[in-house]
Amino acid sequence: METHDKPLYNLLYVDDEESNLRIFRSSFKRHYNIFTAASAEEGIRILAEQPIHLIITDQKMPEMTGVEFLERILPDYPEAIRIILTGYSDVDDITRAINRCGIYRYLVKPWNKEEMVLTLDKALETYQLRQDNKELLQALKLANEDLEEKVRLRTQNLIAANDELKRAKEKAEEASKAKEQFLSMMSHEIRTPLNAIIGVTNLLSQMELTADQRENTEILSFSAKNLLNLINDVLDLSKIEAGKMELEELEFDLKALLTNLTESFKHKAKEKDLQIKLHIDKNIPAFLIGDSVRLSQIVNNLMSNALKFTEEGYVQLTVRLAKNFDESVEILFAVSDTGIGIENDRLQSIFENFSQAGKDISRKYGGTGLGLAITKQLVELQGGSISAMSTPMVGSTFSFQIPLKKVLMREEKNTNLLRKEQTPNPIEMPLRLEGVQVLVVEDNRVNQTLARKFLTNWGAEVTLAENGKRALEKMAQMRFDIILMDLQMPEMDGYEAAIHIRRNESPLAQIPIIALTASTLTKERERAFQVGMNDYITKPFDPAELYKKIVQYTIQKAAPEPTEQAEQELDVSYYQNLAGKDRDFYLELLDLTSKEIALFRQELQEAFDSAQVEMLRLAYHKIKATLRCLKLDWEEPIQNLRLLLQTQIEDPNNPENAQKAKTAFEQHNRDLVQILQSLEAEQRQIIIKMDNSQIDNRFLRRV
Repeated sequence: METHDKPLYNLLYVDDEESNLRIFRSSFKRHYNIFTAASAEEGIRILAEQPIHLIITDQKMPEMTGVEFLERILPDYPEAIRIILTGYSDVDDITRAINRCGIYRYLVKPWNKEEMVLTLDKALETYQLRQDNKELLQALKLANEDLEEKVRLRTQNLIAANDELKRAKEKAEEASKAKEQFLSMMSHEIRTPLNAIIGVTNLLSQMELTADQRENTEILSFSAKNLLNLINDVLDLSKIEAGKMELEELEFDLKALLTNLTESFKHKAKEKDLQIKLHIDKNIPAFLIGDSVRLSQIVNNLMSNALKFTEEGYVQLTVRLAKNFDESVEILFAVSDTGIGIENDRLQSIFENFSQAGKDISRKYGGTGLGLAITKQLVELQGGSISAMSTPMVGSTFSFQIPLKKVLMREEKNTNLLRKEQTPNPIEMPLRLEGVQVLVVEDNRVNQTLARKFLTNWGAEVTLAENGKRALEKMAQMRFDIILMDLQMPEMDGYEAAIHIRRNESPLAQIPIIALTASTLTKERERAFQVGMNDYITKPFDPAELYKKIVQYTIQKAAPEPTEQAEQELDVSYYQNLAGKDRDFYLELLDLTSKEIALFRQELQEAFDSAQVEMLRLAYHKIKATLRCLKLDWEEPIQNLRLLLQTQIEDPNNPENAQKAKTAFEQHNRDLVQILQSLEAEQRQIIIKMDNSQIDNRFLRRV
C-alpha cells in the first residue's frame, strides 16, 4: 500500500466521453479526490460545490469546448491549475487557451499514465508553491514595507533582464529559422534533380545492359546515393542542434536488427577480402524497446567507417549486456577493426563536426567528417556515451553504451517486430497493380515521367496533373484509387488540394493521399497529416517503399478477393503500457472496455433498426476514444454505413440499397462480436497466469 505525506488534492476532470472519465477515475482515485463531469455545465456546478485545486478538460465537447469552459470559469476560480487534453489539430484553440486562459499545460490524447502522473504532481506542486508564495508575500508585506519596495525594484530589474533575454532568444530563433529554411530550400533544390538521377538509374538497372553499361549504372547509383547521404547528414545535424530530433520508443528484435545490418556489409567486405564478425551476448533479452532506426544509423555509421579504413583483416561487432535492471538494460556495442588506426592526439577531436583523423584522410578516403559527429550526438540523445581506442596501423575500437527498456507482458505470437525501414528490400511484386487508378500530382516533368514509368511497369493506370487545381478537375471527371501528391506546386499546392478533397461530402473525400516531396522538414510532414494526407514519402523515393505503400492503400484492388474475412488481431498494448505491472488495473480496463463495446453494439442495432443516422453518429462519437485505445479506426466504415442508411431513407423502395446497408451492418456486428470475444480471451489469459491471491473476486465470476 502506498503512503502519501503530501496533502490530498481535489481534481476535476471534464470530458463528454464516459469511457475516458472511468479510465481517469480508476487510474488516479488512489492518489487524489477525483470529481468527474460529462459536460462543461456539470463541471461549473461541481466547482460551485467543491474546492477544486486542478482542472483537466477535454477540448472537443458539444455545447461548450474546453477553451470556452476555461474562459467562463477563469474570473471566479483563477487559482485552480488548468490543463487541456487535445488532439494534434487543435493548434489555434491551444494558442487561444494559452493567451486567454493561462493553462498550465496541454496533453495530447491518448495520454500515458506515467506522463499524466508526473504532470499532475508537478502542476499541484506549482499550485502549492503559488499558495505558499502568496502567504509569504503577505507576511513580508506586513513585516517590512521597505523590503517590499526592494523586492519591487528587484522585480523590475529581473523583468528588464528577462526582456533582454527574450530579445536575444528571439534573435537566436530568427537565425535558427533562417538556417532551417535555407537548409530546407537547398535540400529541396538538390533532391529534385537527384530524384531524377536515382529514378532513372533504378529504371536502367532493371533493363538488360552490357557489362560496361551495368558498371556505369552502378557508379552513377553509388555517387547519387553518396550525395543523398551527405544531404541527410547535414539535415540530421541541423535537427539535433535545433533540438528537433525526436526519438521513438517501439519494440524491436535486437538480434535480427544487428544480423541484417552485418549481412548488408558482407558484399562490400567481400570486395576488399575482409571478414565481417558478429558476437551477441546470449544474456541480452531478444526484444527491447527503443528507437531501432537511430540505433541502426549509429551502428551503420561505425561499421561503414571501419570498412572504409580497413584494407585487410576483419571488422567485428560485439554486443554485450552491461547492466541489467528490473525494467531496463544497458547494452554495450563495440565495433573493432584491423585498419589504419588513429593517432592519440586526434582521438578526442574525431567526434567534432567536419573533423577527420588527419588532413590526408579526406583526400585519400573521402567523406565530410560528419558521420562520427552525428553518431556521438545520436548516442547522447538516447542517454548514452561513446568512446574510441586506437593504435596506428593496428586498428581501432569504437564503443558506445545506451539504455533500452525491457518488453513487459509480451505475447509470444508477436515475433516479427522489425520495422520496414530497418532493412531495405529489393522490389518484390507478389501483387500486380492491375486496375489500380493512380493520380500523380506533380509539376516537375522529369518526376512525372519517372512516377508514370514505375507505376505502369507495375500494372497501374496513371493520370497526371501538374498542380492541385488540375488534380481537382481530374477528380471531377473520373474515379481514382490513390493520389501521389507533391506539396510545393504553382497555382494550388498539395496542402490546399488535400483540404479541398477532404472537405468533399462524397466518399471521394476518403481517397488515400500519399505526400511525395523533396522536403524533409518535420513540420511539413506534420502539416501534411494535419490536412488529411495518409502517408509521406521523401524524394528521391525508394521504388520498393513506393510500391509497398501503394499496395497497402489499394490492397482490395491489387489483391484477389479473399474467400473469407481474416480475423482482426486486437491490439491492447496501450492498456498494457497504461497498467504496467498492475494486473488488477489492467483487468479493470479490459472490463470497462468490454462494457463500452457491448453498449455500442446495442446502440448500433437500435440506430440501424430505426434508420436513425444521427443516433448512429452519436453512438460512434461516444465509442471512438475506446476504439482508438485498441488502435481500431472505424471512421470510414461508420461513415459509409451512415451514407448507406441515408440512401435507404431517401429511396426506401429500392431493395438494393436496403441490402447494401444490411450487409454493412452485419459485418460491423460480426466485428464487434469478435472484439468482445478477444477481450474476454485476454481477460481469461491474465486470470489464468495470476495466483489465487492476486485475483480480485469480481473477475473470478467470468472464468
